[in-house]
Parts: sequence; structure tokens; C-alpha cells
Amino acid sequence: MSYIQEFETELMAKLGSSTESAEAIVRWVSEKVLESYRNGINAGQKGATVKRQGESRRSGFARKAE
Repeated sequence: MSYIQEFETELMAKLGSSTESAEAIVRWVSEKVLESYRNGINAGQKGATVKRQGESRRSGFARKAE
């Protein structure tokens, strides 16, 4: 399961839970986004190249993403 799929599953569970307040869910999402951002920064500092599989998302570009 990819990171986004795991995040979506966790978020849906939290949204479906009546025990969590909106503030708690927003705080949780903020922490997850910050964690992901920091992981990306650390990967970049280690010289790792992140490659995404699939088509380019930019309009006008028909080539594969690299």
C-alpha cells in the first residue's frame, strides 16, 4: 500500500470516528504533512533521486515522467 493510500485510510477512519474533534483531525493532518515534508527534505539531502512512475501531470507534456 502506498503512503497516500495509507494516509487516506487513516483519514477516513478519523473522519468516521465521532470521538475526534475537527481540531484534532486538522492537527493530525498537519503533523502527517510536516512529517512527509521532512522525509522529502532528508531524502534530498542524502542525494536520493525520487522518480515518479507514470505520465507527466503538466499539460502539454506527453512524455513519461522522470
